[in-house]
Amino acid sequence: MSNKITVRQQIEKNGLVLIAIVMVIIYWILDSLTSEQVLSRTLIVVFVLIYGIFTQTLINSRKAALEEKDRTQQKLIQSESLAAIGQLVAGIAHELNNPLASTSSLIQTDIELLNEQKDKRAVDDEVLKDLEFSLKELRRAEMIVKSVLGLSRQTQTYVEDVDINALLDDTLRILHNQFKESDVIIEKDYETGFPRVNGNFANLGQVFINIIKNALQALPDGKGTISLKTRYSEVTSSVTIECHDTGKGIPVEVIKDIFKPFFTTKEVGSGTGLGLYISHEIIKKHEGLISVSSKPGRGTTFTIDLPAKARTS
Repeated sequence: MSNKITVRQQIEKNGLVLIAIVMVIIYWILDSLTSEQVLSRTLIVVFVLIYGIFTQTLINSRKAALEEKDRTQQKLIQSESLAAIGQLVAGIAHELNNPLASTSSLIQTDIELLNEQKDKRAVDDEVLKDLEFSLKELRRAEMIVKSVLGLSRQTQTYVEDVDINALLDDTLRILHNQFKESDVIIEKDYETGFPRVNGNFANLGQVFINIIKNALQALPDGKGTISLKTRYSEVTSSVTIECHDTGKGIPVEVIKDIFKPFFTTKEVGSGTGLGLYISHEIIKKHEGLISVSSKPGRGTTFTIDLPAKARTS
């Protein structure tokens, strides 16, 4: 069933109010007036009523359109989130498989050594080293799982205090498999100790994934540097996140359209054109700002400003 309100329904909805207004106006018109004055005032009233109904209809229609736009954007965000998660599944599975496989292999070897040991001291030293490495690998697998679970939350409206530095590290951890296949240097310049941002962990994580993936794809032959920087402003009580790449840059004529829906410079089938648009909408819903600056041949910088809590002494 459609939620749209027709013009007729809008008029009926406000009918009682209009009737009351008309009754007052009729009394005003007929109160000790000549027939010519009645006609003149009647025409004025009819015009005012028509104008009022038309204006109210436009207001209601615009309100309904804005509500429909908001619902559509939420569906796009959820759809893009699921698509992004689907694209990451293969890489994440591979990333989890490596530490788990190596751990299983080491444990199996340790069992065989313990069963066949001759020099107990020598075997114990070797076993200790293997177990220490196994523990390290298992912890890495645990961190990957936690990152994926955090960024794949289905509750898109849940709000919490978000540690921006930790969220950036979670994003890098999830994209680690893509970085491994390229010759990319990741530079991190994080300010520490600043207040957290009140927002949706999953949505902000999606923004960082979109921007960092774009930076990676902008590097020629997968070679270059991606720099991540965070800063806190006492004056504005806001956190600034910058993502700079040393890629080929973005032409001026492209930058003006970069946040528009379905706009993409990628080959057909390799991008939806929704990533940066959705990122823009997410940041706007967090009452923040996102901008981009670029020079061909000198790389691109995405800058995000998000309101944060005031620093407590």
